[in-house]
Amino acid sequence: MSQRDYYKILGVAKDAKPGEIKKSYRERAKIFHPDANKGTKKSENQFKVLSEAYSVLSNTKKRKEYDRKRSQKGSYKRGPSKGWGSSESDRWGYGFGNQESQGRPRQDGPFGQTAAEDPQPHNPNAPTRGFDLQFMADVDFATVALGGTISYNYEKYVRCENCEGTGETGEKTCAECGGKRQIVKEANLDVKIPPGVADQYVLRLQNEGGEGMNDGPPGDLFLKICTKPHPIFKRKKNDIYMEVQIPPELAENGGPLDVETLDTVKTIEVEESTLTGEELRIPKNGAAILWGKKRGDLIIKFAIMDSKI
Repeated sequence: MSQRDYYKILGVAKDAKPGEIKKSYRERAKIFHPDANKGTKKSENQFKVLSEAYSVLSNTKKRKEYDRKRSQKGSYKRGPSKGWGSSESDRWGYGFGNQESQGRPRQDGPFGQTAAEDPQPHNPNAPTRGFDLQFMADVDFATVALGGTISYNYEKYVRCENCEGTGETGEKTCAECGGKRQIVKEANLDVKIPPGVADQYVLRLQNEGGEGMNDGPPGDLFLKICTKPHPIFKRKKNDIYMEVQIPPELAENGGPLDVETLDTVKTIEVEESTLTGEELRIPKNGAAILWGKKRGDLIIKFAIMDSKI
């Protein structure tokens, strides 16, 4: 089935109803019909592509098959850490995303090529950008709140050294890559986590995705930061909340108490006659603000222990 974007050709959304597809086709058919363009070769090609798109999207069975193949083409295989999005294979069962030939003009217009000209055949030897990769990284609570560096392992496609990226050794298909010219290899990165980054934030690591083909540039790595739950702390924007249990004697008489913070242990002063639910705010001991050195506050909520325990 054609690799053209039929939805773009017809100017409709991917969830468009049959009536919307028919309406858009009729409107565009009036514009691109050969009779309305003096029967030029270009208009004939435009109308042919338009009709092809409509014949597929107006047929329920053909449309499902088309959507299925499109979803397979745009999917990727995860590495050792959890990914998000699709997990099916793309090129040779791994990777996903932008893979653009370098030096090729940007394709615009509803037919996927400039001025609706006939699509040019793909040159397998043209420099091609590597795949972008998307993964999820589980990061410790304190590292997300204050920043730091994590070691991250993942898999990506790289050039096959056995055949030097040609896919062949001598006159035979390369046994290492099976003629695909690339192999899957584990990569390791030291990733800097910005101070105070939000949970689910996506870091873009340029040129750390899959290697390109034929000297094309590498893709990028997109890493979604997932904060690991902490047994003590909770975060609300830049403030950190925690509950501290204190014995009845300390609550009644007051006195010093050591408490754990994100990055140290502090001695606080419990006031006399402290009640359950009362809070103590410690300035500048929360999460980092705006990826900088300033910090939010640490809010301690007291809970008095049961004297019977």
